[in-house]
Amino acid sequence: MRKLLWLAVLLAFILLPLGAYVRLSQAGLGCPDWPGCFGQPSPAQAAQDIAHAMQLHLDGPVSTDKAWKEMTHRYLAAGLGLLLLAYCGQAWRTRQQRLAASGLLVLLLLQAMLGMLTVTLQLRPLIVASHLLLGMCLFALLCSTACARYWPSQAVAPSHWRLAALLLLVLAGQIGLGGWMAANQAALACQGFPRCNGDWWPTMQLSAALPVWPGASPLSLAALVALHWVHRVGAALLSGLLLLTLWRLWFYPSLRRQLCLLGLLAGLQLLLGMANVLLQRPLPIALAHHVLAMLLLATACGLLCRLHARTARYVASMVQHADRPP
Repeated sequence: MRKLLWLAVLLAFILLPLGAYVRLSQAGLGCPDWPGCFGQPSPAQAAQDIAHAMQLHLDGPVSTDKAWKEMTHRYLAAGLGLLLLAYCGQAWRTRQQRLAASGLLVLLLLQAMLGMLTVTLQLRPLIVASHLLLGMCLFALLCSTACARYWPSQAVAPSHWRLAALLLLVLAGQIGLGGWMAANQAALACQGFPRCNGDWWPTMQLSAALPVWPGASPLSLAALVALHWVHRVGAALLSGLLLLTLWRLWFYPSLRRQLCLLGLLAGLQLLLGMANVLLQRPLPIALAHHVLAMLLLATACGLLCRLHARTARYVASMVQHADRPP
């Protein structure tokens, strides 16, 4: 079971950045149907249909290169599905980790459904953003499940557990907001940093930037600016919450390595976010920004999974005992 789980973690670590690469390279509709490519199992067998689509639209979303990118992503997703299916079957057979295995399999099925809707609904922004966020949540839970046996649990005060839970929720919300911004092509709506288009408070239309269904019409420029600006403000608020969490949880020596990793990833993520704007979102930096968000969510999720709330007096006695020399 451990081997299956770690293989799933490794495959998910490849699959999620590949999905971001497919999106950033405008290959999301390289195969405009699902699950095959023009009804065929591979782009090689659909070469004639791809060539015909390219003749109709020379600069359209379909090309041989884009089709292979999209189908490679689907093949890896199918491989992850088989791994999690085998892991879930083994869990039920051995009566171990049944809840975790079943939950991971359900999440993957939901993710596959969103992947199908992403294609069939022609890259609808709300579906694209949901697909991105759920994929990152799946990776975070995979990592937390795989690492649970290596991380000793830590008793903490209830207020500290709530703080770590709030950090995870705000971080997931910020990633979802980033996905909504990326799905609407708002990454460069604000030029310059820290100002946005030369202003500290740019002209924007916040109400028009909210994710609504069906959302088929593109957002206005003022809405895109609002979306980008809210993402920046969210990053600032998340940074403050993260610093507070690091300060409060530093009280527990067993958590300090994980807290250092969380702080390091957050600092690098902020630098990459600024570089995305100042360098006009080059593909390598945009991909690195996606990967770090994925790792940051997995680390925060793993941290929360280690914690269990106890009374403050009990926690103080446990920490005092841990700091006592042998």
